[in-house]
Amino acid sequence: MHREVIIFILNNNQILLQKRSPEKKHHPNKWALCSGHVEAFDDSFEAAAVRELNEELGLIVSKEELRLIDTKEVTDSDNNVHITKYYNYYTNKNENEFVLQEEELSEVKWYNINTVINMMEREDDSIVFSNKMLELLKKINNVDGE
Repeated sequence: MHREVIIFILNNNQILLQKRSPEKKHHPNKWALCSGHVEAFDDSFEAAAVRELNEELGLIVSKEELRLIDTKEVTDSDNNVHITKYYNYYTNKNENEFVLQEEELSEVKWYNINTVINMMEREDDSIVFSNKMLELLKKINNVDGE
């Protein structure tokens, strides 16, 4: 079973994207949402999200500060199960206040949510995304935009 978490880090009408390190095997130098695998030592999806936020961005977050927004479960043709849980986390930190894990990230940047939606809809190859991420980002934008 493959388990992962994806965290939408939000501030008003902005979302934080992180630029993947040039040394990364998958999607080097591309913008992405905060994400990570649930490791064997993680006691829950939330624990993995808390750990990833701390490791990659230096954020100290409690499980209670995360808001689960969706779960996606897919079984592939080899009967392998892939479960992804999507969370929101709100912060008002400036870009320079994040402590980056340099093996993973080269920079972070706040983007207007509409800009990121547009990038995903255009299938901009500078950003890593899925249709599910786009769908959830549109929902977040409608809720925050009301």
